[in-house]
Amino acid sequence: MPVAQRRVSKARGREAVTFEEGLDIVEQRSHGTHNRCVVAHRQGVLERAYPDGFGLCDTTHMAHDPEVERVREAVRQLSQRKGLRPKPLAKKAGLGDTSGRDILDNPGRDIKIGTLFKLSTALDVSIEQLVGSADRVPLTGRVGAGGSIVFEEMKDQSAPRPPGMGGTLEALEVQGDSMLPRYSSGDVLYIARTHDGVLEEDIGDYCVARLKSGETFVKLLARGGRPGFYTLRSLNAADMEDVELEWATPIISVLPRAARRLVGF
Repeated sequence: MPVAQRRVSKARGREAVTFEEGLDIVEQRSHGTHNRCVVAHRQGVLERAYPDGFGLCDTTHMAHDPEVERVREAVRQLSQRKGLRPKPLAKKAGLGDTSGRDILDNPGRDIKIGTLFKLSTALDVSIEQLVGSADRVPLTGRVGAGGSIVFEEMKDQSAPRPPGMGGTLEALEVQGDSMLPRYSSGDVLYIARTHDGVLEEDIGDYCVARLKSGETFVKLLARGGRPGFYTLRSLNAADMEDVELEWATPIISVLPRAARRLVGF
């Protein structure tokens, strides 16, 4: 039952919601002298059996389920990679016009199994792949840690999600050896692309940086010799001085090449 809360007016003679009427109802809670609530899994208060004025019961049981949020993030990332905005995705899946937005942009909202089947069909993946991809992030390309390597895009590939990290992440594979011993060719770097341009707070961090000319590198980000320009420092090669950047973002996690073998990736 999609209803998260139903108020019941006994004065009007309307029948209260029973346990059997809710698909996911798991328990009934009674507290104090005024409120009695029927609780639905991840949907909060389903029934309020007393008149207004007494207040609702504690709704802390409505906290977001991290596993559901990870599946939601997997749907969001797959739809972005396939160029499907929420409304076209919903239409392709045979859902209501607002369903795509509600599912993708409404944290805490449950996703039913039937909806997942429809979304997996629309995204051209199996439901097993869709649910399993919640534990993975897109591997979008290879970045240079050596000479001038134009960013090499990778499609329909993914990497294991770093433990304990949620949110929208992107994985990139290192090519080259100019950042040895910190990063080796074959290492997988994780970033969170949340903005374009360069933030002042990222100066001095190891970053993935894209030049306005299109090349993408793994370097230590430093200020350039003039406003609006930056220097990309290597550990064992010449610096790239006074370059213009489209964006730069810090590396937040690394899967070393040796560890990839242990996780079968």
